[in-house]
Amino acid sequence: MPRLGLENNVTNIDARVMQQFMMDSITPKKTLIVASGIKSHREYVDLVRERLGELHGVPEHQYGREKSEYIGGEYRTWTESPQTNISLAFESVPWKNNDVPAFYIMQTLIGQATAFSSGGPGKGMYCRAITNLMQQYDFVESASCINSHFTDSGLFGMTIEGPGSHSAELMQVMLQELHKLREPIPD
Repeated sequence: MPRLGLENNVTNIDARVMQQFMMDSITPKKTLIVASGIKSHREYVDLVRERLGELHGVPEHQYGREKSEYIGGEYRTWTESPQTNISLAFESVPWKNNDVPAFYIMQTLIGQATAFSSGGPGKGMYCRAITNLMQQYDFVESASCINSHFTDSGLFGMTIEGPGSHSAELMQVMLQELHKLREPIPD
């Protein structure tokens, strides 16, 4: 199944599929339970055991995870909001790939900007989301980079938000900004 489940697959998920997923995925070696601010460690452990039960060891080597396949596509959701939020992402690289640093440099260049916090000391006030988008186009209310790396693939792109009346312009300025990543980086 694709990483982002398809809505029409919900009817295919039954108790057997869920139980098999749990048996394959929720095992002692694949489970990490974390808490913060616990006053009594013993009480916390007892609560976890009560809620989750004992996780019995299973032969981990019997489960083989299939390699994910990037399928792409388009997904639209209609809301009552007058806002448009557009995300455009492309397959990038797994986290062990040598190109990962380049993706983090591009993420830093684009940065993140919102209408409520458009800069200031330590907030990336010179990132392109602010200087090239927020400060240049009054219809851009927020913009940020998408950069995620996984075991066998990754995603890179941008998300942008503004009034629905400017949807075409939002898409255009976002594409321009992504295209600028191909240009040399000045001092």
